[in-house]
Amino acid sequence: MNLTTVIWNESNLCTAIEDFVYDVCFEQVGEQQFKQSLSTLYEAFQHFYSAQLHYAESIQYFIQCKYWIDHFLNGQSASYILNFNTQQVQTLCCVLYQYRNDYWNELNRFIQQEQQNRNTLYQYLTKLITHYSELLFVRVDLGYLEEQQVYIGIQDVQQHMNILRNRIANQDGCFMGLQGYAWALEQGAKKGYHCHLLLIYDPSKRLSDWYLADQVWKLWQSITGNLGWYFNCNTTEHKQKFMRNNRLGVGNIQCNVQLEVSNAFNTGMYLVNPEKYAQHLRAKIPYMRSFGTGQFEVNWRRGIAQTLQQCGF
Repeated sequence: MNLTTVIWNESNLCTAIEDFVYDVCFEQVGEQQFKQSLSTLYEAFQHFYSAQLHYAESIQYFIQCKYWIDHFLNGQSASYILNFNTQQVQTLCCVLYQYRNDYWNELNRFIQQEQQNRNTLYQYLTKLITHYSELLFVRVDLGYLEEQQVYIGIQDVQQHMNILRNRIANQDGCFMGLQGYAWALEQGAKKGYHCHLLLIYDPSKRLSDWYLADQVWKLWQSITGNLGWYFNCNTTEHKQKFMRNNRLGVGNIQCNVQLEVSNAFNTGMYLVNPEKYAQHLRAKIPYMRSFGTGQFEVNWRRGIAQTLQQCGF
């Protein structure tokens, strides 16, 4: 990432800071390069930093580093960082070096949480597939246009997700006929904040999986004020790619056909992958969730006890 030409937003700045702190701790970074990168990131962070957010460990150490920089600058502009002497640079490096141990701790916590999420989703999908003879799987990715991400912070994302989850829970409009759902919120280097959404419908009430995904997109556009982006995994073209390799896991799923069930599980499990640490959230609102599913044990679903007994849960 060329830091001098980037149009900063909260997401790509937090990613760049994490990469910078990692490089300082685990790679060779020369003093001049250190000062140039630090100057750029420090100046950009002044516009996006919020004391109300909970940041990843790497960002927290950068914030500690920022306090030292404030002291060293003593009111001078960020460009003066380029004039810091070797002792000042070493002081700042010592602050960032503390991230070395916390990097592994944070990585392990992420892996454990994702494995827990995988277990939760696996059990949820198992119950649904055991309970029904046929289901309609719809996968859609929701995010923000790259040129509009400068206007989007994690608080906006939380607000948009709250509206979306409320509509899903109430089975409003395009969510009518839902038998289940799951969602995962991630942060990509270029895609920024985005949500992977799995919707599982009753095929006797809903027929066109492509149409449903498209309706979700229109709702997302309405929620975000036309700042949204999406990817429809249920288009004919996308489905044919997977069909050719016997890996199609969206559309109509016959719950007594092992291959279709296995593919549907693989589609769902993409939402929770311990290997996707690079897409973890670097900034959160306190107590914010990044993954969730619907409930299987609800009063409108019949024969729950028998299904749970079959599943062994």
